[in-house]
Amino acid sequence: MQTQSSQELLTQERYGAIVRSISGDAQVNLRDWLFYRDDEVIGQLAPHLNPVHFAESWANHRGMLDGLGLRLALSNRTLHQAKLPNDLVGSLVFEVLEQIRVESICPAGMIGAKENLRLHFIAWLNQFMATGNTEGSIGLLLLAIFGGTWSRMNNAPLPQLMQDTIEIPRAELYVTTGTLLEKLKRLRYDQEKYSEVALELASFVSNLVQKEYENVPSIRIKRKNLNQTRLPIVWEFSDKQRHPVAANSLFSNSHTSEELQYQHELKRYRVFDRSHDQEIKPFDTIRLAQLVSFREEMDHQIQRWSIPWSRLIKVYTPLFCAPNASGVESAEEGVLNRKLLSRIVTSNNPSSVYQTVYLKPKPTASVTFLIDCSGSMKEQRVIMASWIDVMVKILDKIGVPTEVLGYSTMSWQGGRCFKQWQLAGKPDNPGRLNEAAHWVFKDFNSSWRQARLGLAAMLKPDIYRESIDGEALQWAVARSNQESSKRMSTSSNPIEQNIVLLSDGCPMDRATQQANDENYLIDHLKLVLKWSEHQANTTIWGCGVGQEMRGFFKRKLSWNKDDSIIQSILAWADEFKRQR
Repeated sequence: MQTQSSQELLTQERYGAIVRSISGDAQVNLRDWLFYRDDEVIGQLAPHLNPVHFAESWANHRGMLDGLGLRLALSNRTLHQAKLPNDLVGSLVFEVLEQIRVESICPAGMIGAKENLRLHFIAWLNQFMATGNTEGSIGLLLLAIFGGTWSRMNNAPLPQLMQDTIEIPRAELYVTTGTLLEKLKRLRYDQEKYSEVALELASFVSNLVQKEYENVPSIRIKRKNLNQTRLPIVWEFSDKQRHPVAANSLFSNSHTSEELQYQHELKRYRVFDRSHDQEIKPFDTIRLAQLVSFREEMDHQIQRWSIPWSRLIKVYTPLFCAPNASGVESAEEGVLNRKLLSRIVTSNNPSSVYQTVYLKPKPTASVTFLIDCSGSMKEQRVIMASWIDVMVKILDKIGVPTEVLGYSTMSWQGGRCFKQWQLAGKPDNPGRLNEAAHWVFKDFNSSWRQARLGLAAMLKPDIYRESIDGEALQWAVARSNQESSKRMSTSSNPIEQNIVLLSDGCPMDRATQQANDENYLIDHLKLVLKWSEHQANTTIWGCGVGQEMRGFFKRKLSWNKDDSIIQSILAWADEFKRQR
């Protein structure tokens, strides 16, 4: 599975909290080092706010976070998008000018934020110069425009070296830009009027770049200058958003949050033939002697870890259980027990006449572990299976219902389903073209001790083939809902259903991808995740998932192979607590 440390998750949670506190937008989060509002990436940020800079040593992280928070709080996105130019250079300049406006009107009381913003913007311009971007004409022009505008809007000087670098182009541009910069400063509290002037300045810069080639007669010189006049900032002005499904998907791109809408969209997912799909229990397909051998291998691995069971049980009990009155017991203080009043006379220790309510932990949640049994997970199956076995045992000790499921395919590259599609003349967009295999390693009705051999089936190598994640997640949610309904019939309190998806990548079935859109399975998984969020009392957790999907899991659990097993289990407990 792909590594993502507990510290990395904690840092992203803290950064998201900072942006939420400044912007006042409770839906903003930082997931996989991308900013999201609900499930949409907050795209088209000014270049110095690009989240890739979190990995750069020069960046001021608080300056980036404060800048984004102010942008969300003080800028009308709809108005900004309506004014945005359609060309590359114009849109870049317009975007940076709007961010400079927002940062320049930072409330006076936010002294620390203003300093963070200043430090980061200057650091970005310094890095821009240090990487040689001002050697070309476009880079020098952008530095003059951005640096000059920022200095004017904030009444703050630029570093001396930067002033020397842009002195000549700044003087040449002053005839046109001087008046525009003065208007920008005067109108900075009125976004609509400010945007008109910013649009004029952006158009001016864009025209300068375009005219540069028109005055160069030699094709050789044009080609020579091409490398020196390229746009030195990585920038996309299409404002691409990561919706639950891709724009070219067979599924629609509706933004509605209604559960019925997601159910309707899920019906558009097709399966060419379900007749070969199987739900498998280990004892039905694996010899008992082989399961015993697998179990011995798991036990040997767990024994090497020296698990402190009592400590971990104590840590996990308050996470999934609530105190429940289970009777009374004698105590040194509490409520007087009238039946024992005679002890005041007959006993040398009259404290025994008091009683208190005895509280016993009562499970309030269930946990389903959904394991990706794709081929790439095969090498980690011993560690993963042993890890899950430890977690199941801990939860079993505190009475939390658990289920361990796995998903794979019956064949590589389609199998019988793919052959039937070929015989049918290869119709377009056939949907899923493989035989789904859903493994039940442990069900809710089995205790850890009863399921010991079933859990050992995760070590069988040949069950690891391809993966169809979306259908597997729907299946796991349906089983969890069914178990919750059974328990609700005997208890009035709802059961919190937790489903932990452990994977190392994205859905992968070659036959399905070749016959449909390549994002067909990924888009379906994204849609299932959205649908799952609207299931009552259901929480989905991602662990080790691939980078392409990681941002779509609102709650994630760390996986770091360099940490000890005890550290990792304690980290999970902390993450369960923080993200619920």
